[in-house]
Amino acid sequence: MSQPRPSLEAFGGHLSERVRTFFARERVFRDASRTCGFERLAEELDRRGAPWFDKVFELEEDFGGLVRRGTHPKTPSLALGLFQLICLGFDSPGGEEPEDDSALVSSTWPMARLTATGDPMVHVGLYATEGDLYMNEAGWLFRYIPMLDRVELLAGSASMFLERIALEDHARSAMRDHAGTFFLADEGLAIAQALDLPIIEEASDALVKHWMSPDLFVSRLPSASASGICRTRIVSRTVEDLLLAARALTQKHPGARATVETYLRGGRERYDALRREGIAVDE
Repeated sequence: MSQPRPSLEAFGGHLSERVRTFFARERVFRDASRTCGFERLAEELDRRGAPWFDKVFELEEDFGGLVRRGTHPKTPSLALGLFQLICLGFDSPGGEEPEDDSALVSSTWPMARLTATGDPMVHVGLYATEGDLYMNEAGWLFRYIPMLDRVELLAGSASMFLERIALEDHARSAMRDHAGTFFLADEGLAIAQALDLPIIEEASDALVKHWMSPDLFVSRLPSASASGICRTRIVSRTVEDLLLAARALTQKHPGARATVETYLRGGRERYDALRREGIAVDE
């Protein structure tokens, strides 16, 4: 049985050529049997006592049924849309419920509550093997990783989320040593201005921003748990490129600590170089 061809024409939201390329390479497509119209989705929400978030309906209309197959049909590595999760059996009883002190506390599926803020959220998708996607009333997309009990704010909308993952995939391909360095400081713009990095408009919004050159990929990543707290992520082609960016950041934010993904390619070299530079760094 042939799989539908990836096509942006199947989706309602505006997406860039970069996403088109990512979809084609990763065989991302829209399964029309796993999405539904407004009336059916409203019925499903009412049946579960869940509120009607306008953005959840918009996601279903624009991207519902979007899927990238995983190792098993029931466990796609990327899936969007509440109705698709119903088709996959996510509304069936079973599985362990998070503890009351978890970062995300489930109530009646598909509802959950972000512990740090108390905001209600709706389960709207899957991303990677161990990640669940949730959307709040404003349309912000979060990933919850149960194994780590960690919530990450990914983007201010579903379309920005897709732009982000396509851009990050492009950066990993372009930069052989793609271990990230994270600073607990909102200084992505300072790096971009100091090193003349252009902003990637189509993948940036009021919450998450990205700047990129052939040698550097810099991102502003907000915290899911504390308003106003942001991290700056730096991915570099070389150690020297990282140090240029790190110096620009620490000039604006002296004493900022860094965390390096030492388990990824180039991570250990970057960790050692930052320590030699006198920057406080954790693994």
